[in-house]
Amino acid sequence: MAICPSTTSSAQTMSDPGPHLAGWRDVSFRDTNFGRDQLEARVYYPAVATGHNQAANPTNAPFPLVAFMHGWIEPASDYDDFCNHLATWGFVIISNDTELGLFPRMQDQAKDTRSMLQWVEDESATANSWLNGMTANQEWGALGHSMGASAIAYLVKYEPRVRNGVMFEPYSGSLLGNTSNGFSNFIDYDGSLLVVAGSDDLTNNWSVAVRPWYDRADSTNRRVWSLISGSDHFGCTDMAGWNGSLSGQAQHRVHRQLGTAYLMSEMVGDEDRLLDLLDTDYTSFEAESTSTPLWALISPNTPNTITVGSFSREGNRLRVAGSFSTGSTTTIYGDVGIDITTMRIAIDVILGVEGIAELDIPLDAAWIGQTIYFQALADQGLVGDLSTVNQVLLN
Repeated sequence: MAICPSTTSSAQTMSDPGPHLAGWRDVSFRDTNFGRDQLEARVYYPAVATGHNQAANPTNAPFPLVAFMHGWIEPASDYDDFCNHLATWGFVIISNDTELGLFPRMQDQAKDTRSMLQWVEDESATANSWLNGMTANQEWGALGHSMGASAIAYLVKYEPRVRNGVMFEPYSGSLLGNTSNGFSNFIDYDGSLLVVAGSDDLTNNWSVAVRPWYDRADSTNRRVWSLISGSDHFGCTDMAGWNGSLSGQAQHRVHRQLGTAYLMSEMVGDEDRLLDLLDTDYTSFEAESTSTPLWALISPNTPNTITVGSFSREGNRLRVAGSFSTGSTTTIYGDVGIDITTMRIAIDVILGVEGIAELDIPLDAAWIGQTIYFQALADQGLVGDLSTVNQVLLN
């Protein structure tokens, strides 16, 4: 039985810097794994000091490895702020710096990125490399903006180790190598996915160009749709705020929080970060999951409350229960890991189109000093899925 560690509230959000210092350096190497010739990239990583060419800090390694794929004619340096931020939260990021001409191809960008991810893994396993010990050949993630977001559809086809995707304002159309084949095959992707759109995006309209990517990814084990009110096309870049009613600072902050919280949940396994995701300012959400998530923590927003929540498919019944004791009861859905003789139901709803349910539970003074264990079940009749057990320690 898996039990998530106890959690407490914090004023810090995922848009704030994390606990690590971030270093970065440019790399150039000849690909010996997939024959992609000479490749250029920028790597961001937890470091002993902040800044360019600082030594990597493997103290808390291995770290999750993700790629970032740029938009049309935008170099890796246009995303320095976002990628440095992600590194402070304990990620190693390799940011693609190829396919920068006027007529790039998403397919080539994706193939180059596959080679870059493998290069990092190889360097991490090399004793005298500056990246030694930083990653551990676990599943990979990929973020992308515009053209680079759409390239994720090709990357997950070329490389099955990419299991987590974040699409910022993805492109759709016949240019840049054409998205049609990637879009067609995207229905087969069964990893996790976050799709982010801006209501004021004049480049990739949120409903015409961006939303279809979310709808197409119907086989994912978990997907989240987020629409930022007032954000334009460049909110994740260092030039955020060219257009849109939101300030550039606000747009970038929202993108940092969305991308970081989602990857912390999916790649680090900290599902309490889904509350950070869904609490992001200016943003509306829909979500679906066949692998039931659960967040349960002392609320960072409402004093003296515990916030619990989950999401699943529209029309599913979602229940979240809590108990002061663990247990082990075998059911058709799997193992119920809390004591069913003393548990109390906190949430019992049929999910609407948003797919999300959340509840604030007032704290009782008699609970102080105890641990409450929560578990969620999402089902449609005889078919359903239990979450892991999450615990809240009440100090």
